[in-house]
Amino acid sequence: MKFMLIVFMLCAASTVLAADWPREIQSPEGTITIYQPQVDSLKNNQMSARAAVSVTPAGGGEPVFGAVWLDCRVLTDRPSRTVKLEDVKVKEIKFPAGTNQQTSRISASLEEEIPRLDLTLSLDELLESLETAKKENESADDLEVSPPRIIVLDRPAVLVRIDGDPVLVDVEGSSLKRVANTPFFIAQDPASGRLYLRGGETWYSTVALKGPWQQGAVPPQQVADAFEKSKSVDESAGDSAANEVRSTTGKIPDIVVATEPAELVASDGPLQFAPIKGTGLLYASNTPAKLFLQISTQEYYILISGRWYSARGVAGPWTYHASDKLPGDFAKIPPGSDRDDILANVPGTIPAKEAVLDSQIPQTAEVDRGQTSSQVEYDGDPQFQPIENTGMEYAVNTATPVIRVAGRYYDCDRGIWFESGSPLGPWSVCVAVPPAIYTIPPRCPVYYVRYVRVYSSTPTVAYVGYTAGYTGCYMFRGTVVYGTGYPYRPWVRRYYFPRPWTWGFGVHYDPWTGWSIGYSTGWWRPHGWFAYNWGVVRPGWWGPVGYRPVYRPFAGPVYRIGYHPIYRPVAYREATEGARARTIGVTRGGTLYDRWASGVRRPEAGGLSRTPVVRGGTGMRPAAGRAAAAPAAPGGTREARDVRRGAGRPSARENNVYATPNGKILRQTSRGWQQREGNGWKDAGNTPERRGVEGESQARQRGAERSSSFKKPPSERPPQPARQDDGRERKRH
Repeated sequence: MKFMLIVFMLCAASTVLAADWPREIQSPEGTITIYQPQVDSLKNNQMSARAAVSVTPAGGGEPVFGAVWLDCRVLTDRPSRTVKLEDVKVKEIKFPAGTNQQTSRISASLEEEIPRLDLTLSLDELLESLETAKKENESADDLEVSPPRIIVLDRPAVLVRIDGDPVLVDVEGSSLKRVANTPFFIAQDPASGRLYLRGGETWYSTVALKGPWQQGAVPPQQVADAFEKSKSVDESAGDSAANEVRSTTGKIPDIVVATEPAELVASDGPLQFAPIKGTGLLYASNTPAKLFLQISTQEYYILISGRWYSARGVAGPWTYHASDKLPGDFAKIPPGSDRDDILANVPGTIPAKEAVLDSQIPQTAEVDRGQTSSQVEYDGDPQFQPIENTGMEYAVNTATPVIRVAGRYYDCDRGIWFESGSPLGPWSVCVAVPPAIYTIPPRCPVYYVRYVRVYSSTPTVAYVGYTAGYTGCYMFRGTVVYGTGYPYRPWVRRYYFPRPWTWGFGVHYDPWTGWSIGYSTGWWRPHGWFAYNWGVVRPGWWGPVGYRPVYRPFAGPVYRIGYHPIYRPVAYREATEGARARTIGVTRGGTLYDRWASGVRRPEAGGLSRTPVVRGGTGMRPAAGRAAAAPAAPGGTREARDVRRGAGRPSARENNVYATPNGKILRQTSRGWQQREGNGWKDAGNTPERRGVEGESQARQRGAERSSSFKKPPSERPPQPARQDDGRERKRH
């Protein structure tokens, strides 16, 4: 059984990618094959798994099969969709043909080699494996489900949300005023009293905020200049083609202004409905909105921010409809058909299960406690309000969540907790978050900090992570929803600090980007519609400052037959000065940890990223003053380099061998399932062990399909322009 020790010692020097399972290692003693690990549980960033292994003697003969049980810590990198296993510990090794004494010796030897292990799995295959794992689910229980105002129009239109009554503020260096409490650029020319809105490549104007708005306006020069200075980094770096405002019929959209929570259903002409094969449902075919009609009852259903609402007519009134009470036809929508992307919001479907599991896998990072700190910007002196029924308070005049607990202050900044004895700092990395923070209710605007954790620490490093709840994705009654549903009051004084919005951006879920901005703008891309407001120090309409869901245009089906998601790689074209600009496709983009210039490292395929990057808009670039990551060392393919380092190579064997929880070994063949007994295989029969691994086999196949269809975007991204500062003094601590 000394071969088991060789397995892990030889794997220690390299990264094993999920697509390469099983792995085969040649040694003087024989051939060692390691099959893909099977996940038993995942809680926070701690994972337990088991794996089947086999050893074929060098002189020939039948292989010896066994099983290994592991505990480890996971480091997750969502952009590359990889999961790195660290601090791997062997709990148990079981070989049917071995002796207890041999197993004991191998276990003792492996414990000495554990720190050298370096394994990477596919996030998609981990996701699928979790479907069969026993794990603790983290669920939001008290979200708001009351519907927003649902505006239905039979013409192209764009919804422009304003956070309450408009607040006009002076624009520095001009006589203009600007609406501060909106992500849209709306400026007023005092000479004429007219308001100007910039959307895509089109200017609109009006004398009253609620309209009507005139298209094709020519603004005064100072209005145009103010817009150029206040462009958001996202829009400045965007592809110019994406800024064009065009519908599928070439129409320019109307403007609809809402000062309350609202969503827009805009169709290209009167609503038209088409059947969905195999169901008794019709879907609205000339609008991106997820609007359905059940033929038998003539009831309308609409999906907004992951929540379902129903009405007897499209004009409403709309009422909340629990997802687990949906008509059965919704679960029958076939993958690959129109509107199959709503399956992630139909309980019991494979996409819904996968979305729930995906929401609970953390994005992780290592934080250098000596190099990492935070700055909090207040509008005046710090002001606090109580968090109901908790004994805690939160700062209201800052965009950064600052919470006072028992006389100390805790700041959650870009996925990292900090603490201080004063609301003004200095801030140091927190390694023990007060448990009370994880009782903050959804009615509080800083609720999302509950989804940021400190998993463990050393005197120099903290291991941290956040799950999807930090960015507004919550598990609710069997599916995922976006936002808490509560309308929060923003801070508007000298500066405007927005709180997370649930409504107004047409946010919807898909398997490759998570939550995306979509149909509230009709068929029109939001690129070119959002601009940096000078009074917004750090925008937070979507939750934590610095985060914004990606844009995914209205598109066709998102699933293949068998519910495998269809990943769409980002395509690039050459632009000016050698920069590359995105033209089509979407990707998950970076993480909030990428926004730290130094001291924070997130895992990537092949290990932790050691090159700090800053993220602005749609791309990432090396931090200023730091060199980009060096190219890979020469020496042939990754497979060849792995072999030279002793990691072995992908095996020609099928990835079809599984270990059951009690250590039995089974495999799937063209003749059915077989179980290993002694030196041979026999029919497994309809046993509980076989039924258990059948589910794991299906999950492994789905995960392999997901992983193989995902393509990581190029690392080259366009350089990001520096953000324009308004020149005003802010209090930073």
